[in-house]
Amino acid sequence: MKRQSPFVARVGRTDVGSIRITVLARTPKDPKSGYRQLAVAVYKLAAEMERRSEKLGADWVVSPQVFNSRIDLEIVHDREGPIAARFVAEVLTDLHLT
Repeated sequence: MKRQSPFVARVGRTDVGSIRITVLARTPKDPKSGYRQLAVAVYKLAAEMERRSEKLGADWVVSPQVFNSRIDLEIVHDREGPIAARFVAEVLTDLHLT
């Protein structure tokens, strides 16, 4: 059985085409999904993305913005776009945020 996080991630794009991940509470009134827990989830996701990015030798930049519950994955080279999209999908799945 898949372990479910109290949070879910939504993936979109910034105005310049970078990947934007927004972390939201699955059930907003759940005490397990308060602001501090949300901040922990964002930092945990960003840290995991940094670890995996380093292993891949990726040039993109992971930019967490905890105050608005999001992480931007700033793509440096256009050719990395499809790789970055697969990378994000894999990390979110592994952390049960899908």
